Amino acid sequence: MTYFCGMSSFGKNILSSAIGSTLGLIVAGTVLIFIFVGVLVGGLVGALADVDADMQGQIDLEEANVLKVTLNAPIVERGGNDVPFSFSLGGGLEPNMQMGLNQMLDAFERAAGDDQIQGVLLNVDDVGVMPSMMEDLRAGLDVLRDSGKFIVAWSETMSQRALHFNSAADEVYLHPQGGMLLNGLRSQSMFYPGMFEKLGIDVTIVRGPDNKYKSAVEPFMRKGFSEANKEQLTALLEGFWWDMATDVEDARHLEEGTLDDLANRLAIRGPQDAVDAGLLDGLLYEDELHDLLESKLDGEDLDMISLGEYTLEERFLGGAEAFAEIMAELEEEGDDDSDNLGGNVAVIYAVGGIESGKGDAATIGSETIAEALRQAREAEDVEAVVLRVNSPGGSALASDVIWRETILLKESGKPFVVSMSDLAASGGYYISCAADHIFANATTITGSIGVFGMIPNLGGMLEKHVGITFDEVALHDHAGQPDGLFAPDAVALAAINESVSDIYDAFTERVAQGRNMTRER
Repeated sequence: MTYFCGMSSFGKNILSSAIGSTLGLIVAGTVLIFIFVGVLVGGLVGALADVDADMQGQIDLEEANVLKVTLNAPIVERGGNDVPFSFSLGGGLEPNMQMGLNQMLDAFERAAGDDQIQGVLLNVDDVGVMPSMMEDLRAGLDVLRDSGKFIVAWSETMSQRALHFNSAADEVYLHPQGGMLLNGLRSQSMFYPGMFEKLGIDVTIVRGPDNKYKSAVEPFMRKGFSEANKEQLTALLEGFWWDMATDVEDARHLEEGTLDDLANRLAIRGPQDAVDAGLLDGLLYEDELHDLLESKLDGEDLDMISLGEYTLEERFLGGAEAFAEIMAELEEEGDDDSDNLGGNVAVIYAVGGIESGKGDAATIGSETIAEALRQAREAEDVEAVVLRVNSPGGSALASDVIWRETILLKESGKPFVVSMSDLAASGGYYISCAADHIFANATTITGSIGVFGMIPNLGGMLEKHVGITFDEVALHDHAGQPDGLFAPDAVALAAINESVSDIYDAFTERVAQGRNMTRER
C-alpha cells in the first residue's frame, strides 16, 4: 500500500537540518568509538602477540582452591568467543556476563581434572533455565563429584529451580533468616479476544487440518485453554515435576512423593522447615560457611575463584593464545584453498526462531545454517556432523531450506546426529527429522508437528478509536488480500488454508520419511 504526503520547503529545511545535525553527532560519536576500539584492540593484539607458547592459554589461578558458581548471568546454549566486556550506552565499559552452557560444562570438566581446585561452592538462589538445560547442568556437577571434588551449596534464598540444581551438592545450606519457595508448578496464559472485541480488532487464524494440539494461536482465538491444550500442558508439567522431584528426592534420600506433599501443604514456610523436611543439611551464616569450606581444605586458607573468572579462557576468544592465533590466521586468510574445516566432527548450533536469511546469535538463519551444513558435507576432514537444536520453530520455508541440506548431508554417507536441548518443536523438529539418530533429554519439548498462521486485522480498531477510514480501487476481486486491516474474503481465506494444508502435508511427509514411519502414524 502506498501513501502520498506533502511537506512545505520550510518544513523540509528544518527537518533536513535536524537530521543533518543528528547524523553529524552520530558519525562523530561513531568515529570516536572506532578510534577507541582500534587503540584497545591494537593494545590487546600487541600484548597477546608475545604470548609464550608454553602457557597454552592458561589463566593463572594464583592460590584459588574452590570454584564458586553463581548463575546470575543469562545462560545461553552456546557462548560466543566474545571479549568479556561491552560498551554501555552511558559511556564506559560493562562486563559481558553472558555464559554458554557449553562453556560451563567445559569448565566443570576442566575443574574436575584440575588438582588445584579442591571443591565447589554453589551460591545459587535461582537458575534461569528450562528443565532440559537443568539436566545438563546437573550432569556437569556429577562430573565434578565423580572426580572427588566436594560440592557445597549455600544461598540466602532458594527458588524451586535453585533447589533442583543445589540438591546435586554433597551438602546444602541456607541463611538462617533466608527463604525457600516450594509451591509446585502451573502454566498460566493471557487470552486476548475480549480485548480485541473492545478495540474492534479481529484476527484471522489458519491452522493445518487436525492441528488441535498446535496451541500457540489459542490466546488469539479463545478465552481459555482448549481441552487438547490442557491435556498437553498437564503432560508437560507432570513430566517437568517428575524429573525435578525424582532428582531432589533421590539426592536428599527422601521418600517418593515428599515434594508433592510439601508443595501441596505449602509446608516450607521458614528456613527451619526446609531443614526438618530433609531438603537442607542446616542453616549457616556466611562466615560459618567459610569456616566449613576451610575445614575441607586440609589446612589451606580458603581462596575462591568465580566461574566467570575460571571460564575467562573459554569466553575470551578461546584463550589468549587462541586470540593470537586468530589474528595470525586473519593475515593469512585467502592463502589456504583447502576444503578442510580442522576437525573430524562438525558441531553446528541451531538456536532460536527459524527465519530466512542469515539470522544472528539469537535466531536461526536458513542461509547460515544451510551453508554450515554444506561446508561440513563437503569438508574432506569432517567424518560426522552433530546438529545441536534449541528452537521453538519459525518459518516453514526457512525450515525446508535447512532440511534440504540435511538430506544432502545424509546422502553423502556421513553420520548425522541431532542433539536436542530445551526445545526442538515445530520447525525445530522439521530440521531434525532426517537425522540418523536423534537424542533428547527427558524434559526436552519436541514434536509439535503442525502449521498455523495469524493475520491481525486492525482496520476496525483504527476506524473506531482513531477515526481513520479506508477506501480502495481494485482491478481484481481479491487484490491485496490479506492486508492486515480487514479479514480476507472467503475465497482468499480458502486459498490461504490450502497453502497451509500443503505445508502441513510436506511437513508430515518429511517426518515420515526421516523417521521411517507412515504419515498416518
